[in-house]
This record gives sequence, structure tokens and C-alpha cells, in this order.
Amino acid sequence: MSYENFEARPLSGALGAEINGLDLSQPIDDATFAELRQAWLDNLVLFFRNQELTPEQHIAFTTRFGDSDPSAFIPTLPGYEDIRLQDMEDYSNLGSDINWHSDNSFTEYPQKCSALYSIQAPRKGGDTVWANMYLAYEHLSEPMQRFLDGLTAIHDLVEIMGPGILKRYGPERWQSFRDRTPPVEHPVVRTHPETGRKCLFVNPLMTWRIKELSEAESTNLLEFLNNHCVQEEFVCRFRWEKGSLAFWDNRCTIHRGIADFYTERRVMHRVAIADPVRPA
Repeated sequence: MSYENFEARPLSGALGAEINGLDLSQPIDDATFAELRQAWLDNLVLFFRNQELTPEQHIAFTTRFGDSDPSAFIPTLPGYEDIRLQDMEDYSNLGSDINWHSDNSFTEYPQKCSALYSIQAPRKGGDTVWANMYLAYEHLSEPMQRFLDGLTAIHDLVEIMGPGILKRYGPERWQSFRDRTPPVEHPVVRTHPETGRKCLFVNPLMTWRIKELSEAESTNLLEFLNNHCVQEEFVCRFRWEKGSLAFWDNRCTIHRGIADFYTERRVMHRVAIADPVRPA
């Protein structure tokens, strides 16, 4: 699609567009913002290059899309509780976002969207990839779609990450982790509240099992879905530079940071927007 107030250049056939002609440090008038919002819904993730944003400007742009979702787990930028600070210097500090996930799907109200801004990019590597979960659903057979439409996924970080925490930190830390992150249930297939399109809502990092199935059935189905969702036909990949910003719809995408920059440093600021609507 073409837009009047800026240029949107598709990044792949599946999703993603680079937006040219907008300076996010400046106020965006209502007409341009409405068009930008439509471009976001059309493309699922928008990319902006050569932006120079203060923390206040980063927050101001992102919160046009809703109320900020303060961080409960990730360190924040000093003086700015709305900005998550992701400072990664080597492989041991990369964290769990190197696996495919939808942000905070382990909570009752997963985040609506996020704006990730590059403060320092590695000279090589450190890309992020996104997958289109509309396409992942739509490319399943009709019998498989009907089967999945009635299923419930249990999202549980403790079941997935707990063994490692128990081994490394002991039972007290494990219990604290469990107390803070009880399991939650979401539909395997959700309907996007703004577009009305159906999409898969599972991911390998946070989805533990399918409630209605046996353990073996659940394991095999999730393995199939997790592999299906990230095939190349459903994916776009973004190469970070200093001043780049990515803004994605967390309701219909999953994403993954690629851990191939090792001892290089990668510093990002992220502002997330809360979703008042549970997946349904």
C-alpha cells in the first residue's frame, strides 16, 4: 500500500516496512499519525533509520499507541521507568530473547506493542527477526485450523526456565520465580482486536503445553507449530544501526534477537505499551 505522508518500503514479502520521511523526534499531526497507525497494522512491524531521540521523545512517540507497560523483570534506564535498558556485551549476557517469543505472553495481559531503539549497534551481527503469525495460521490446512481453534495454551516461564534457575541459583530463587510468574492460559489461536484476523499465539520461549492434550500430544504439536511459524516465507530480518527504531505489533508477531555478535556491544532502549484486552 502507498501512504500520503511518508514512504513505506517493504522489507520482505511476509511483513515489515521501512518508513522514510518521518522524524520521530518531532510531533506527528493527527492525520499523519492515523496513516502511520494503519501502516503499522498493514505491515505488523515498522522500521525507522537515522533517528535522534531523547528518552522523552522515545516515550512520547510510543505512548501515542497506548499506556506504557512498566518493566517488572528487565532493568530500566536510570530516571526513566518506562524505558527498558538492554545492554548486551557478550554471549553470556544476551538473555532469553535469543529464542522466538511474543513479549510477556506468560502474563494475563501480554504487551500490545513495543518500540526498540538502537543506542549502540555492533559492527557485525545482532540482527532481529520477526515472524508473521497471521500467515502462520493461514497457511495451515483447514482441518488443522479447526482443530487449533478450540485449544488452550498454557504459558509458563517456570516450567521452561525453572530447571536452569533451580540448578544455578537454588530452591529459594526458584520459588520466588514461581511466586512472581504463575502459569496463564491463552487461546492457541487469537483474533486480533483491531484487524479481526486470526493468528497463532504460541511461542517456544514461553508456551509450555496445550491444556486439552496429553503430554506427548502437546509436545509434538508445539514442536510442529514452533517450527512452522518461523519458516523463511513468514519472516523478515532487520540489520541494526545506531539510531534505528523498530516498532512491532506484539499481538500477531513473534521475534528473536540473533546472538552472533559475541564480544561486540549492543545497547537498546525499549518502550512497551500495555494491552487492556486479553488474547481472545
